[in-house]
Amino acid sequence: MEKRIKKNFLLVVSCTVLAILAISCKEKKVEKASSPSYSLTFAKGASSHALNPLFELGKRYFADYDVQVNVIPLEREQIFESESIGKVDGAYNDLAFPLKYGGTGGNIIIYGGAMNGGMVLLANPKVAAENPDITNPANWKGLTITVQPFSIGEIISKAALKSTYNLEPEKDVKYKIIPGQPEELAAVQKGNADIVIIGPDFVETGKNMGLVYLFPLTSLENDYVCCRQTANADKFASEKDAYKRLLKAHIRAFKDYKTGDKKALSKEMSNTSGVEEDLVYDYLYNLDKTQGRTHNPDPNYNGSLAVYETLGLDRPLPEFFNIDVYANALSEVIKEFSDDSFYKDMWDFFVSHNNLYPNFAYSLP
Repeated sequence: MEKRIKKNFLLVVSCTVLAILAISCKEKKVEKASSPSYSLTFAKGASSHALNPLFELGKRYFADYDVQVNVIPLEREQIFESESIGKVDGAYNDLAFPLKYGGTGGNIIIYGGAMNGGMVLLANPKVAAENPDITNPANWKGLTITVQPFSIGEIISKAALKSTYNLEPEKDVKYKIIPGQPEELAAVQKGNADIVIIGPDFVETGKNMGLVYLFPLTSLENDYVCCRQTANADKFASEKDAYKRLLKAHIRAFKDYKTGDKKALSKEMSNTSGVEEDLVYDYLYNLDKTQGRTHNPDPNYNGSLAVYETLGLDRPLPEFFNIDVYANALSEVIKEFSDDSFYKDMWDFFVSHNNLYPNFAYSLP
């Protein structure tokens, strides 16, 4: 990973994992587990930093929960095949990827959250000038939208066009699949597509190329589910305690990310990730840059189910979606910090965003 990233080369969000063993703890010290150490190998995108505060700040607590995380860089297309055969134990990536892979029999489990929201829409300047109402999707008939393969942006936008704007995707509005976000921008700039749905870190690049900013994708669906944590199904079944320990670190990291000193946390994450400090701050805390992006370890089965139902796959989602390990992790953290209302609020969120799971019957003791 580059130590410093030039500011005109903005951060790529491929939603793959970056997690390394932590060395310290800055919250109330938890008694170290007496069981043997657990080790997990995660995949990260070979061409991106995949900065995520759950993993970066989670390094503070890995030692507390006696879990070690190693990292293997892989190309985006290789991650789920490697995960399915057990070359890696886990990863996180765009929701559409694991839903399609698991829905067609892939040997993976979705068990936690990583990111919500964050995608942005930009338009070709000539198309925008010819259509002054282009920010209203009702006026997109005859236009072409470019998306990456297995993009959550494709699924969210198609659902919104059909349900809210009475347009038929692929008939009224065409979609063009283009691998690579720089390539997508170039296609729109050249007029080979009219609108691009892209990660927020490419907004300034797109504007510098002359593209016109439209709106964040959260305008079509607020706080939509983007990236999830996944695991090799066999590893998950045999070592659920390892993933529970990892989630406990993420839960505590989530509190830090939401309530801590933003400048201090950005500096810390810059030191652990190698990403420039001001870029870390913008990526996580500058609302003009985040474009509705948030990070939460909650699995959010309800939101994932809504996306899965648009794919038309036969395999029931609960067969490769687990909420039990997260529920156990969160309940144990609440017990550890019984006076902390933040974690109890996380439990309320868990109940309201996962209660469509079959036979949902979770409650705090």
